[in-house]
Amino acid sequence: MKKILTTLSLIMMSLPSWSFTPESGLWWNADEPGSGYNIEIQDNFLFGVFYVYDDNGNPFWYTTSGFLDGNSYFEGDIYISENGPCLLCNWVQNNSFVTNLGKARIDFLTETTATLEIQGASIFLERFNFFLGDELQKMRGEWQVVYDVSEYSNNFPFFADVLLFERTETFNGDYLATGCRSESTTYNRCTNYALNNNDLAAAYDDANDELIVVVRDDADYYLAYYLKTGTNQFDGEAFSYRVGSSPNLNLAGFSVRGFRSASKTFVDTGAGPSKSLGKTKATSGLNSLLDESLLKSAPASSLNKAAQSRMLATIKRLEQQLSK
Repeated sequence: MKKILTTLSLIMMSLPSWSFTPESGLWWNADEPGSGYNIEIQDNFLFGVFYVYDDNGNPFWYTTSGFLDGNSYFEGDIYISENGPCLLCNWVQNNSFVTNLGKARIDFLTETTATLEIQGASIFLERFNFFLGDELQKMRGEWQVVYDVSEYSNNFPFFADVLLFERTETFNGDYLATGCRSESTTYNRCTNYALNNNDLAAAYDDANDELIVVVRDDADYYLAYYLKTGTNQFDGEAFSYRVGSSPNLNLAGFSVRGFRSASKTFVDTGAGPSKSLGKTKATSGLNSLLDESLLKSAPASSLNKAAQSRMLATIKRLEQQLSK
C-alpha cells in the first residue's frame, strides 16, 4: 500500500471545546485521488474499508473495526481479504486475516475531517463531497436546531428552531448564504413574512473553517452563531444580543446543534407560493425565554481574541444584509 506522509497545518487553537459526532460515509485524501476510505459508525462502533492499490497498481482493499475511544479516536488491527468471488461470479467464501501493517489509528478532528496513521505515516482525510457544492452551498436546505439553554433559562432547558438556507448570493462584495427562520415545518420555503421578520445571513471563513450566521430573532434581538459544519450536521454556540449592539463574545454562548431535515432540492421545488401564511403580528424570539441575568454571568468564552474579532466583523457585515 502506498504511504504518503501528509504534513498537517490545521490550526485548532480557536476551536471551542464542544463535542461533535464524526460522520459516516465516504472519505478521501485530496492528494490521493482514486483511492478512498469508507467509514461507517454505528453507536460507538466503527467499521472501515480502505480502497487502495498494491505496489503494482492493482486494486486492494483492507478493513478495520472496533470501538471508538471516547468520541473521536479509533485504533484497530488492519485486515486484508482475498480469494473471494468476482463480480457476478458464483459466490465463494473469502479469506480474511490480520496484516503486518500494524494498527490503523483514526483521530477525528471535526465531523468531516480526520487523520489516519499507519506505521507512523499520517494521511489527512475528509468526508467526500459529491454534489453539495462549496461550504455555503452545502448549507442550502432545511435545518432543525436544538439549543441547550439550561444554564441561561429558568424554564425548559432545551428549545428548538427551524432554519432555511435558501440561496447563495453576493452582497457588498461578500459571498453569503441567505434564508429565514421557517414559519412552519410543513412549508419549506421562505415566505415574505419570514423574510421580513426572521431573515438570516451566513458567511464562511475558509481559512479558519468556521461558519458565522446571524438570524433576526425578533424585532429587538439578533441571534449570532459560531459553527463548525459537517455534511448533514453542525455544532457550535449561539449568542443573543439586542439590535443596534454587539454580542458579548467574552462570555460563553449557549450550545447549539443542527441537523439537516430537508435537502436543498426539496426546498427549491417544494409546493406552495412564497407568501405569508396569514400571521398578523410578529412572534417573540428565543431571547424572551432566556434570563438576562444568567446570560450576563456566563462563564468566560472559549473563543480566543482573534476568533472574537473575526466573528464581530462578520456579524456587522451580515447585519447590513439583513437590514437592506
